Amino acid sequence: MSKQPVSAAKLNTYTKKELAGYLTGLAGQNIIYNIIGTGLAFYFQSVIFIPAMAYSLIFALARVWDAINDPMMGTIVDKTRTKWGKCKPYLLFVPVVILVTTILPFLNGMYAEPNELHEVEVQDPTAYVAYVESDLTKELEYEGVTYLFVPVDGSWELKKDENGKTLMDEEGNIVKNKVMIYTADDKAPVTDKALAETILQEFQSELGFVKKTGFKAILIVAWAAISYILWGMTYTIGDIPLWGVTSLMTEDQGDRAKALTLARAVANVGMIGTLFTMIAPAFQGMFKAQGMDEAHSLRMAYIALAVVMTVFASVLFQFAGLSVKERVAPQNKKTYTIKENFKIMFGNKPFRQILISGILRSPIQLLGIIAMTLVMYYFFDMDINRALFTEDGLNISLVLKILILVVGLFGGMIGFPLCVPKLIQKYEKKKLYNFFTLVGAIPFALIFVFFLISKGDILTWVGMSVMSVLFFMAAAAMGSLNVLQSVMIADCVDYEEYTNGIRPDGVFFSGQSFITKLSAGIASLISGAVYAIVQFSGKNVALLNNALANGADFKTYNDGKYAAAMFFLISIPPAIGMLLAAIPTWKYALPDDEHTRILNELNAKRNAASVEAAE
Repeated sequence: MSKQPVSAAKLNTYTKKELAGYLTGLAGQNIIYNIIGTGLAFYFQSVIFIPAMAYSLIFALARVWDAINDPMMGTIVDKTRTKWGKCKPYLLFVPVVILVTTILPFLNGMYAEPNELHEVEVQDPTAYVAYVESDLTKELEYEGVTYLFVPVDGSWELKKDENGKTLMDEEGNIVKNKVMIYTADDKAPVTDKALAETILQEFQSELGFVKKTGFKAILIVAWAAISYILWGMTYTIGDIPLWGVTSLMTEDQGDRAKALTLARAVANVGMIGTLFTMIAPAFQGMFKAQGMDEAHSLRMAYIALAVVMTVFASVLFQFAGLSVKERVAPQNKKTYTIKENFKIMFGNKPFRQILISGILRSPIQLLGIIAMTLVMYYFFDMDINRALFTEDGLNISLVLKILILVVGLFGGMIGFPLCVPKLIQKYEKKKLYNFFTLVGAIPFALIFVFFLISKGDILTWVGMSVMSVLFFMAAAAMGSLNVLQSVMIADCVDYEEYTNGIRPDGVFFSGQSFITKLSAGIASLISGAVYAIVQFSGKNVALLNNALANGADFKTYNDGKYAAAMFFLISIPPAIGMLLAAIPTWKYALPDDEHTRILNELNAKRNAASVEAAE
């Protein structure tokens, strides 16, 4: 059972106004994080069509740089000495910088662009006519042979009715453009059905999708890499002081746990930034009205919303710098080099255990990375308006089913972690941490199991209810671990001050930032590898978007492989990561009783120093 520290003097702590301002700023900062953390991967993959492995490598390499950058920034913070303190100055000035760097990645060009060629099928060989030269003829070289493709109805456009909708047959299938295929050398029709279908698939992929090449392609990938790394660096400049200041706002262990718990809950409220992916298409009509096509109008919609949401979030972020006060003055005056700080970090055994555990838990970041892509494709087929608004009006059934899922996910992520401070008062932090890692693995694993049992269709009342419960349990474990991680890192700062006489708030909380961003990098590599295996990348995503625009169902598209890959990613790797995360902390080196003793002695020393200074 945990014990609260005892002190003869009143402990110096924050006011309600300071805490409210801090939490407001933290909400804004986390909205920004989620715009990038969940929206940018979707934007790169499904809006401007950068290949999956390319952007996955960009994310991963950026995280490698963070392995160096985060401790560097932590060292800089710990060396900072101003009249405001060591964390507050960064919180005052960094929000406007992050505003700019958050928007930059979205201002990229399109790596690939769908053209007017959409879904096609081969004409019945018995209905072929003799080849006639035409400016509609398209060519494709396949295995050394050049083939000619001619549209049967004299157009490459899909047929539309008077309302501008794609025509369907009596069975509800899209009426596709039929083509006749000829060999270029003798103009002979290709009547071998298997060969014709193989050539057609290659034709659909190559000519339905225009990819940038050479310098233009390099420039787009380079812009994505540089702008994302720049964002990561500036975000770190704000993130480390934002969390590090919590151990400087109060001397009271209970108040610190309360602040960190509320901070984690508010950070999860910042998940409204994940709605960025869903909201952006609503802006698309503005740009279509200016004559833009489907692909380019969607890109502009995302850019417009990125600007609007980032400005709003940056204003909120500014409140933290204007509100916080540093009330715990570090006793040590000496500063340390980056090399020395690395030694301090890895020499602190409990901190080292938390760091390794957090890295092993990296796959849980897949839930955030994949979630909005899954929602946009699986539930809405990339068209929210069409899914929610039918000829009979609002699709109430779909709205309620999604609401059930959202309540489960956000209830677990935001609501349940609020109970952690009370749990900390009753149970050992180490036991709670290990409990949530081990038990949390179960609902994560069951998500994919249930998807398989339901044969890929969970859009039933029972299916969505079961998924809601599983998401609640998984998110509750994930959110609680985030709170416990922050509280335990703050404990490690006390441990270091007691053991070695230094208080490395910046360096230790840079470890938390490092865990978060390295985890995202590892998760991106996992998602990129899985997407590459099922070929959900580049031109295939562009073709999928075209097919969905013309009425295809994502759940059954490509035999359901894409949907299965997404559910696998948010389930099995996170479950494995949760199990592995308990290994380093199974014998955690800083029991609660020991930390309480340490904190009591530290507070006694501070009080004695204050009395001596007053005399």
